[in-house]
Amino acid sequence: MVSTPARVSTGTSRPAIAWSWSQALAGAVYGLPAGVVALADPQSGVPLAVGVLPAAILPVPGPRKARVAILLVGVLAGVSLFVGGVLAHLPTVVTAVLLVLAVVGAAVLSTVTPRGQVVLALGVPLVAAGLSYDDFATSAGAALLLIAGSTYAWLVSLAWPERAAADRASQGLPDRRVLLGYGIRLGIASALAYLVAAGLDLDHAGWAAAACLLVARPQLDLLQSRGVGRVVAVTVGALAAGIALRADPPDAVYAVLAVVVLAAAAATCASRWYISSAFTTFFVFLLLLFDHPDQTAQKFDERVGETILGVALAYVFGWLVPALRDRAGWWREHPSRPTLGPWKTRR
Repeated sequence: MVSTPARVSTGTSRPAIAWSWSQALAGAVYGLPAGVVALADPQSGVPLAVGVLPAAILPVPGPRKARVAILLVGVLAGVSLFVGGVLAHLPTVVTAVLLVLAVVGAAVLSTVTPRGQVVLALGVPLVAAGLSYDDFATSAGAALLLIAGSTYAWLVSLAWPERAAADRASQGLPDRRVLLGYGIRLGIASALAYLVAAGLDLDHAGWAAAACLLVARPQLDLLQSRGVGRVVAVTVGALAAGIALRADPPDAVYAVLAVVVLAAAAATCASRWYISSAFTTFFVFLLLLFDHPDQTAQKFDERVGETILGVALAYVFGWLVPALRDRAGWWREHPSRPTLGPWKTRR
C-alpha cells in the first residue's frame, strides 16, 4: 500500500500526449543557437541543446514575473549535476550513504516549503545523474551549460504574451512522518540502484539511481504510470538516436534535429504520459556516441537496463515494501481471519 502524503492531481483530465504550438515555437527558439552551431560542428551544437532542455520541458508560465522559474530550475539542475559529480569521487559506499541522506533531506524539506518538492522531484534525481561523471571538468561544464541555457530560455520566454496565472487548488504541505518514511525508502532504493550499477562497473552508474528517483511518487497510480512511461520513452529515444547515428547524415540534419526535437519536447510538456525522457535520452545518446557510433548497442543496453533496474527498485520500495508492511499490520489486527485482507492504495 502506498500512503499518499498529499492529495496531488494525477492529471487524468489532461490528454495522454498534449501539443501546444505556442510551446513548440518557444522550444524551437530555445534550440536556435544549438541548430546554428550544429551546422558547423554537431559535437558543439548538441551540448547547447542539452543546456536548454530543462527549460524546454517546462511550460512557459503566464505572468512574466513567474517565468524566472525557468532560470531557477536550470540553476537547480546545473548545481545538482555538479554536486553529483563531486560525490562520484568519494568511495562508492560513502556516496551511496550521502545519496540516501540527500533524498531524506529533500523529503523532509518538502514538508516545510513547496519548493522542497521541486528539490525532491528534480534536484536529487539530477544529483544521482551526476554520479556518472568521472571528472570535475565534465560535471562543471554540464552545470554551466544548463545554467547558461536556462538563462537564455528565460530571456526568450519574456517575449511571449503574458497570460493570467493558472488557478491551482491549495493542497497544503504533506505530513512529515509520512514523507520521512517515503524519503527513507526512496533513498535506500536509489542507493541500491547506484551500488548495483557501480558494482557491475557500468560507465554511467548514476543512470539507474536517477531513473529510480525520477519515476518514484508517493501515489501508486503515478508511480505505475511514470515507471512504464519512462522505460518506453527511454527505449524510443535511444532507438531514435541510434537510427540517426547509423544514418550518418550531414551536419545540417543534426542542426534541424536539434531544433525539431526541442520544439517537440516543449510542445508536449503538458502531456499526461511521461515522455520527456525520450527527448533527454535522444540528446544524451548523440552527445555520448557522436564519435563512437560503434558503441550504440552497448550504450542502449546500459541505458535501458539501468532504467529497468531503477524503475524496478522504485516499485519495490515505493509499493511492495509498504504493501507488505501494511498487510502484516492487518494480520496482527485480525489474527483469526483466514483471508489475506485488503491490499489496495490507501486514500
